[in-house]
Amino acid sequence: MNHSDEGVHKQALYLELLLEANKNISLTGIKNPKEAVIKHTIDSLSVSGAIEGKKIVDIGSGGGTPGIPLAIANPEKKFYLIDSVLKKIKFLDEAIRTLELDNVETICDRGENIGKLSANTVVSRAFGSLNYLIESSKKMVSRNGLFLAMKGKINQEEINELKTGFSVLQIQEIEVPYLEATRHFVFIKRT
Repeated sequence: MNHSDEGVHKQALYLELLLEANKNISLTGIKNPKEAVIKHTIDSLSVSGAIEGKKIVDIGSGGGTPGIPLAIANPEKKFYLIDSVLKKIKFLDEAIRTLELDNVETICDRGENIGKLSANTVVSRAFGSLNYLIESSKKMVSRNGLFLAMKGKINQEEINELKTGFSVLQIQEIEVPYLEATRHFVFIKRT
């Protein structure tokens, strides 16, 4: 199997593991495999070109999106998947073992309790407000690190109320293939 075949195989296997585990613990609202490919795999991979650096944090990883699809697609980068719910972390650990991903580590804690990882990018999907993202992850991210929020609709108020010392560099609207919804990436850095 060449590198890309292996990647495709692992992406498919990850969704199988996710949908199987989901029968017992709530990891995703999606039950249908085709919908899972669009809303988990393709949506997660859409951010692949936007992440910066070698150390990436996926905060509020839940069932592992976008972290696991990104880790499969970027084997040369190191991913930290963070969630405060132990049963979700146990699923992630199991999935990482099964998928033989040696570039992924899990941390079971609230983001604000986690100190220096010196990550280059923290990425979050459906995690809460921009300020909550910053508050939860600022200790983990290096001085010039990128905070990258994957959002559906953009709430202008949220942007106006951004914490002092942080600013939105850009908001990118992107088309995710087959996703019947708007997707925005919000890029934030320390000022």
